[in-house]
Amino acid sequence: METERGEEGNMEIYATNSTFIPYTILLDYSELTNLTSTGSSAMVVARSGRSKVATLKRTVENQATNMSYTYSFIKGDYSRKSRGETVYLIPLPEGTIATGIRMTHIENRLQPKEENMDYVGVSFRFGLPTEVVAPRKGVVSEISMNKYSDKNNLDFDRGENFIELFHEDGSLTKIMVLSPGSEKVELGQVVFPGDVIAESSGEDYNSGFHVRLANMKPVKDGSTKLKYEMTPMKFFSKEGVSDVAEMQEIVVVHPEEVVTAEMNKKEKKAYEADN
Repeated sequence: METERGEEGNMEIYATNSTFIPYTILLDYSELTNLTSTGSSAMVVARSGRSKVATLKRTVENQATNMSYTYSFIKGDYSRKSRGETVYLIPLPEGTIATGIRMTHIENRLQPKEENMDYVGVSFRFGLPTEVVAPRKGVVSEISMNKYSDKNNLDFDRGENFIELFHEDGSLTKIMVLSPGSEKVELGQVVFPGDVIAESSGEDYNSGFHVRLANMKPVKDGSTKLKYEMTPMKFFSKEGVSDVAEMQEIVVVHPEEVVTAEMNKKEKKAYEADN
């Protein structure tokens, strides 16, 4: 983050983002002397490269200005909106029979006085090792696939291998419990629903082979912090569209309307030519 004096005594804040994924930044102003802001804090977005993220205008001409601020940031773009209802593929090959289960918050495993009902994602269990596919269109924004477990009978492991996708609506989807070193994609690659991204894992878990998904989007957490908000995802299966509120057995299908839902015209034309 850098601050520069602009025209007419204004102050301009610039951010440099060395990645290809936008970041949401929360600016918290502790001092604004003779400068006008929309409030004591502001959410802004830093896209790839160097960009101006805020301009504070001088209130009174010919008087000194001064500014002090802190900031926090996380991946994703809080400002982008979905073009409509988003439906995910179950991230398994067509024809797979899986059991969908809504995940429970890790705090609930510690036997708290009150159960934490916050949504934390969905798990799909299946019988045999298989490929894992992209659940929706996205850019591969992070890969962590080098963790080997030496434990058995796990319920949860903070060191789970995962692949993360960034979507056009500004959110990120994390696909977890993957076989180490099995990634079939690379950072920055655009993937489409049904594209193979890795191989499954989970043999060292009590629940057996499974894959977990969580969709996250940046939101404000109080006046000075950011956090990820998770909202229920809707999945398409042979049985219809469901947010997997209850445990259910499902047959995986990859309908064309879900596969192409987020494609642009050029991508749809290429998909139709290939199929």
